[in-house]
Amino acid sequence: MSDVAPAPFRAGDPDAIARAAMALYPPAERGVPRLVCLSENATYRIDLPGGRRRVLRVHRPGYHDATEIRSELAWLDSLRAAGIQVPRAVCAMDGERLHHVSTPGASGRHVVMFEWIDGTEPTPDIDPGSFARLGRITARLHQHSRAWRRPQGFRRKVWTHATMVGSAAAWGQWQAAQGLDPRARDTITHAMAQAGSELAAYGDGGARFGLIHADLRLANLLIAGERTHIIDFDDCGFSWFMQDLAAALSFFEDHPRMPHWVAHWLRGYETMTPVERADLSILPALIAQRRVQLLAWATSHAHTAQVQALGPQWGTGCVTVCRDYLDGRLARRIGA
Repeated sequence: MSDVAPAPFRAGDPDAIARAAMALYPPAERGVPRLVCLSENATYRIDLPGGRRRVLRVHRPGYHDATEIRSELAWLDSLRAAGIQVPRAVCAMDGERLHHVSTPGASGRHVVMFEWIDGTEPTPDIDPGSFARLGRITARLHQHSRAWRRPQGFRRKVWTHATMVGSAAAWGQWQAAQGLDPRARDTITHAMAQAGSELAAYGDGGARFGLIHADLRLANLLIAGERTHIIDFDDCGFSWFMQDLAAALSFFEDHPRMPHWVAHWLRGYETMTPVERADLSILPALIAQRRVQLLAWATSHAHTAQVQALGPQWGTGCVTVCRDYLDGRLARRIGA
């Protein structure tokens, strides 16, 4: 996740690393880092002479290692070569794009600078057709992913049932969420057991499972005229291709217009790539699983402004999504 509102840092933490990182770049690429986003990573805007800008990403310790980050950059290189608009990493004076920066009193972090991308984030309340655009661009990514021969040593996280909501969940344990009574916990437990069984039956063959963005929401698109840029590949990894549709609904799985958004996304996607009946049938399991994954994430990020803005009813909505999934209402709502 990456669109969390700014929160204060401890003195000498990633803000100090961002300032220290400026020395890695030519003078024309240096500026004062200004925090614009705090989530898994800290993201800074760098204002340069002449009105130019850059984006500096200071990685959260322990989330991605250097091999994983270089693999992300390799995919971005290949996507750009294929004509898909994605961020371009900036080389430092040593010609490298990834660096590990340390400062006195702070643990080191990986940093990458990217070129700034101008554009406007689409809003479904203004233009529901934005989901059709999102579906089309997601299909293009999936087409590239299926055809791309990854370089030797390529490694990204694998987003499976176990790593999203199981004991090995990368974003924490949903069971730690506050305010869930025994009945609510039982509903979520049963829903995740059913989702796990359905996903195991669905399988992870190459036609259904591969390298995906994994967080491709409207918040991670920037529109400039006819150009659509995809940003924030920090969570990209291996998972079910239809997981990108579940991710597109993040935090709003129980919204009244959700079925409308799903229909538009699928309409856009199918202009590029066919969707099989089994892909539609697995969507309720993926949507419920994503909501519970976000419940775990919100629990481990309870201090952030975004989680606090969700309000106390958001947790109740997680239980509703799981109950609707178990009762078949979720499938009926989206025509799966």
